[in-house]
Amino acid sequence: MWKQALVALVLVAGALAGWAMVSPATAPAAIVGLAERVGLPVPEVAPGEAAGGFRRGGFGPSRVVVGSVAQSREETRLDVIGTAEAARSVTLFAPDDGLVTAVRFAPGDRVEAGAPLLSLDDRAERIALERATIAADLARDRAARLQSLAESRSASAVQLEEAQAALAEAHTQVAAAELALERRTLEAPFAGSLGLSQVEIGQRVTTQTPVAALDDRGRILVRFPVPERLAARVARGDGVLAHTAAYPGETFTATVTEIDSRVDPDSRALPVRAEIANADDRLRPGMSFTVTLAFPGASRVAVPAQALQWDREGPYVWRVADGAVTQVRVALAGRADGVVLVEAPLSAGEQVVLEGVQRLRDGAEVEIAKEGPPAGAVSPGGERS
Repeated sequence: MWKQALVALVLVAGALAGWAMVSPATAPAAIVGLAERVGLPVPEVAPGEAAGGFRRGGFGPSRVVVGSVAQSREETRLDVIGTAEAARSVTLFAPDDGLVTAVRFAPGDRVEAGAPLLSLDDRAERIALERATIAADLARDRAARLQSLAESRSASAVQLEEAQAALAEAHTQVAAAELALERRTLEAPFAGSLGLSQVEIGQRVTTQTPVAALDDRGRILVRFPVPERLAARVARGDGVLAHTAAYPGETFTATVTEIDSRVDPDSRALPVRAEIANADDRLRPGMSFTVTLAFPGASRVAVPAQALQWDREGPYVWRVADGAVTQVRVALAGRADGVVLVEAPLSAGEQVVLEGVQRLRDGAEVEIAKEGPPAGAVSPGGERS
């Protein structure tokens, strides 16, 4: 029995002596004394370190990873769904009633303003124009004869006036016949791209018959709603970002060009249009877009989210200065993308601890093992509509 007790005593003495040998400054005085009584060597305590106490930083300075504080402007981000429209878009209808004699375009053709697209049977109109032209020539000759006779007093002024009125009427008939002939041809009102043809040669059409859609796709307008609470913060010239499923991962830059004069009472949103340049003709009317708007707010301190710590009193960070750390209380203002906006007595460029916080206390010495990336701009408060 006494042998087992002796072995246990030796083991305990050895362990305690080992503690004292490793760090005599942090070992209690009784333990150091016990090690000395059993004949074990104990290293001398360095100047400034008292046995039984704790030296600053424990077992030397703590190695930490730090990041930099930045100044960032808080933003409210809004994501809404919009629909693309052509800068100009019309559905073309037959210009008159009649029989289609020629379709002068193919779906998808790019045409210039004034290009002929559709021709109707115009034989009757050509005959009418010829008759009106002949009548106008006769009226002009009669008016000229009466003008000569009136100058020689062989015709009365009344006869001359009647001839001149008849000539004017004849000119009106010619103009009407020319207009009727022009309406037998459909022309493009502006330059653009044509959609699918909805008529065929030999088809009888009326002015209510659609022929094709014509779109000016040089610019694309994306129509989207802005919630009523943010309506006053949208202005012409604002830049927005747009994404479409047709081109995953690609971002299109748009500019707000049109703002409606009233809020829709049903959706409680303000209709807005933003313009996207489409010189390469990649975008099409009708595409859906996710439009992102950013509304700048107050300027705040930004710290990496990894630096944020919590205790019973709330959030805080460890600020590094002159080789030591100080606990700084913070108030959260927002977070996104690995960055936190806070209200705190911190300045841009100061360093905060990201990793290695387990042994830290106020005033503890630290050694910087690595510097992480600085905090960047954030867009807290993101919404989706």
